[in-house]
Amino acid sequence: MAEKGGPQPAQAKPTLIQAKPPLGPQQPPNQQAFDLLLKIEAEARRAETVGELVFLIANETLRLTRARQIFVFANKRARQRVEAVSSIGKVERDSPRIRWIEGIVRALEADAGLNGKREFVLPAYCPPDDDEHKSFPYRFLVWLPLKLRDGHVFAGMLLAREVPWNEGDLIVAARLAETYGHAWSALTGERRLKRRFRLKPWLAVGAVAAIAAGFYPVPLTVLAPAEIAPIEPRIVAAPIDGVIDSIVVDPNASVQEGQLLLRMSDTALRNELAVAEQDVKVAEAKLKQVSQGAVADPRVRGDLAVTRTELSLATAKRDYAGDLLKRTEVTAPASGVVIFTDKRDWIGRPVSTGERVMEIADPKKIQIRVDVPVADAVAVTSGARVRAFLDSDPLRPITAHVRTASYEAQLIEGNVLAYRVYASIDENQTDLRLGIRGTAQVSGEKVPLAYYLFRRPIAAIRQRLGL
Repeated sequence: MAEKGGPQPAQAKPTLIQAKPPLGPQQPPNQQAFDLLLKIEAEARRAETVGELVFLIANETLRLTRARQIFVFANKRARQRVEAVSSIGKVERDSPRIRWIEGIVRALEADAGLNGKREFVLPAYCPPDDDEHKSFPYRFLVWLPLKLRDGHVFAGMLLAREVPWNEGDLIVAARLAETYGHAWSALTGERRLKRRFRLKPWLAVGAVAAIAAGFYPVPLTVLAPAEIAPIEPRIVAAPIDGVIDSIVVDPNASVQEGQLLLRMSDTALRNELAVAEQDVKVAEAKLKQVSQGAVADPRVRGDLAVTRTELSLATAKRDYAGDLLKRTEVTAPASGVVIFTDKRDWIGRPVSTGERVMEIADPKKIQIRVDVPVADAVAVTSGARVRAFLDSDPLRPITAHVRTASYEAQLIEGNVLAYRVYASIDENQTDLRLGIRGTAQVSGEKVPLAYYLFRRPIAAIRQRLGL
């Protein structure tokens, strides 16, 4: 203790610890790069769709990280798939380069995982016999995941360039990855990004039931145009070569057997008949003269046989001309309904012998005619079920059974190649007018339900690819 009032010892002053100067000269902050970082982060948060954000990740990240190419990945079906590539508008899924990059990321995931930053140099994670890395110009790659707040990785980006990565570029890239992950989750939602495909029990039961239902036998059916047609109609054809002068009945009119239907032009035939009758008279007069002369002169008797033959020939010509003239008036061969298009289509039209002009059908004897296109043809057997939905009454289908089907396809209206099927209408179904059209469902043989549903796709694939 020092004496009171004596000299006091000097107090120790606190030592100030000065910071060591940096080893090298301080770099001034790059204000331009900082502004660019803020701008990219703002654009990422302003993206309205995931597509816009993915495009921004692939192309704007190059400006700050000094990467030469960026591949943007997204987790789909528990696999990382390339969604965008810098400077490429559309990703081709079957491109060898894209499949090679996805294979590298799968190998990286299997070896080190994708939860953190992974930096590597090619040919790391390439298959032993891989030659694709030799043509890839960027050897130094880094994987940066895009995560949710709980660490779930739902996407990522693979940056590539030709020089090694430095710490500054990786820090900037990691910050951008955090920004992109936040913006992506805000657009999509964390629950959707975490969603994974899991086969739930009820889905498994449904899948088994669907597979089992695929083997359930069902009749193979086809829809085709149909029409109410007559059974064994009587054909009215042109009896001679000529021109139709008039038609005295209307389409769909009821006629009786022997009733006049149409007349053909008979001017030439009447003249031929008149000439033939005069030839007969001349032959008769000559025969009379020869007969009288043969009584007195035996030499004339030799001409008697010739004259008789000439008379027979003239008579035959007259009878033939008269028969042709009678044929100019065509009558109904049976009672029924007249079926033809329109009078104006036939009057004045030249026709040849045997050419069909109209039909006479019994309205009580009807059937269903179905024209099945070749593309939809099914194996139709005799007795197969047919349901016709007529345009005049679609709420009451007509049931019938196949009576016959054509062996070869033929051209129908519209230049369509089709098989013609005739079906007998079941009893107690009346009030059906000839010519009514609709759609018919023709049932064929039974096939598994899966074949019924996928018959057309299978046929198209086999016809196109020849499998």
